[in-house]
Amino acid sequence: MKRRTFLCGLAGAAAGGVAGCLASTDDGESDATVGSWSGGTIEFALPPFQDAEDLHAQYAGVFEWLEDGFDGVDTVEGVPTTDYSGVIESVVHGHTELANLAPMIYALSADDGIHPLAINWSHGAESYHTYIATRADTGIDSLADLEGTRIAMVDPLSASGGMFPRYTISQAGLDAGDIETEPADFDIEWAGGHDAALAALEEGHVDAAAYGDFQHPDTDEIQKVARSDPIPFDAVVAKPDTPEPVREALIERLVETPPEALEEHRIDRFGEIEPGTYDPVRDIAREMGVEVADLEEDETEDTNGNGDTDGDE
Repeated sequence: MKRRTFLCGLAGAAAGGVAGCLASTDDGESDATVGSWSGGTIEFALPPFQDAEDLHAQYAGVFEWLEDGFDGVDTVEGVPTTDYSGVIESVVHGHTELANLAPMIYALSADDGIHPLAINWSHGAESYHTYIATRADTGIDSLADLEGTRIAMVDPLSASGGMFPRYTISQAGLDAGDIETEPADFDIEWAGGHDAALAALEEGHVDAAAYGDFQHPDTDEIQKVARSDPIPFDAVVAKPDTPEPVREALIERLVETPPEALEEHRIDRFGEIEPGTYDPVRDIAREMGVEVADLEEDETEDTNGNGDTDGDE
């Protein structure tokens, strides 16, 4: 997509509202409207490794809501991506105006100048957790008790089923390894899914398991040993050269998205992003030695129903 820059005329300024033209800033740069910034079409890069048809159905209501919200915006269209580098490159280099980035992807690309606009909410929250759990009969009461045990986890590049639980265990003083090395103080059985990790624990194949909190069973037989720090959901971001007035207008419109526009989506609503929300994700990615190239090696789609992709959630 070509970069499109227009100057607002007096007639446009008279329109007012979020779509109206604003006065020039003190540095001489014109404050663009969403319509002029987009040139009439907003392209929205969609997450990789998910069915393109399903994604278009999920986002159709959101796209229509955005189209109806700004003068000069005729179309909002989804652009499927096939890998993590592709979705990052699309928005970093301005090939698309917007993108939905899973937490790990955003954390690893936040320094590229993209602007966070809104965070996805699911099940009434903007984040979720990892549980590390055991059976009631194992005698494991704390993370320190995991030394010498076998733990079921989801995938090395799953945030909630791999990186966050390993980091949590390391904070208790055990050697949990990193993306390149195996733990020295316990063994991991990679189960391939949150439900499979829990099943391995329930069936007695392992001593403990790590999985997202959306998976925890309603039974006294499985007991929680620890819970990770919050893991934020996906972020909607804008390309680097997006003017502040445009960002503010987009944030306001996204946050005001009505429930009926999200009926087919996997999220509840969009919320504003507080500063520092994704810092813990970035810190853990660096601690575990993870880079975007690593995530591309793991093209596993998470099926937790919360709108996150394994390897970057």
